[in-house]
Amino acid sequence: MVSWDLVTSPVTIFGFALVTGYLIYAWSLTIAPVFKRSANKTMPYVGGEAMEAQTFLPGYQFFYVALFFTVVHVAALFIAIAPPGAPLWATLGYLGIVAVAITALRWEQ
Repeated sequence: MVSWDLVTSPVTIFGFALVTGYLIYAWSLTIAPVFKRSANKTMPYVGGEAMEAQTFLPGYQFFYVALFFTVVHVAALFIAIAPPGAPLWATLGYLGIVAVAITALRWEQ
């Protein structure tokens, strides 16, 4: 008799998922049409017209927005995982430090 701990172990489930995925992949190769190389299949296509190559350089404004969201999300994570017995002044102090950091970030512009 097989132990359920062995059957439900992450390694066994990963192996089963890997074998199942490979079998689905092998089966899809048997029913898919044969690929024929064509320039039209590799060309970008937008709204019925050939797309022209363009270069988009991101501005530094995006960096500030991304950094702002990172700082705010880390602050929210810090507050969410704070122990229940943590003093209120520690949480408020941390939020004050975050507020100063965000103000400094916005002040630079």
